[in-house]
Amino acid sequence: MDIRIERDKVEGTNYFDNYARDQLNKYFQSYPFIESVKVFFRAKKHELKKVKMQMRLKGKDIFAEATGPKYDIALDNAIDKLHGQIEKYKSKRFKKAS
Repeated sequence: MDIRIERDKVEGTNYFDNYARDQLNKYFQSYPFIESVKVFFRAKKHELKKVKMQMRLKGKDIFAEATGPKYDIALDNAIDKLHGQIEKYKSKRFKKAS
């Protein structure tokens, strides 16, 4: 799975980059149909932190957006939204063998 993290300005730390990669790998590594993930986040000057995510699945793109007081919380909320969409995609595309 290819993970790309993009932001408006370069911040002084890579903490969020590392946190985002760890969380995405933790939740989505077991899904072989995920091709790539892009994470976008708004600059520091805003009071509410916003994270947007675009995930490329085989044959489909899904999106999620979330806000929170910190980037970590906003990322976790966006991951929860994506997880629901992925499970729906998986249930439609991949049927369990009887």
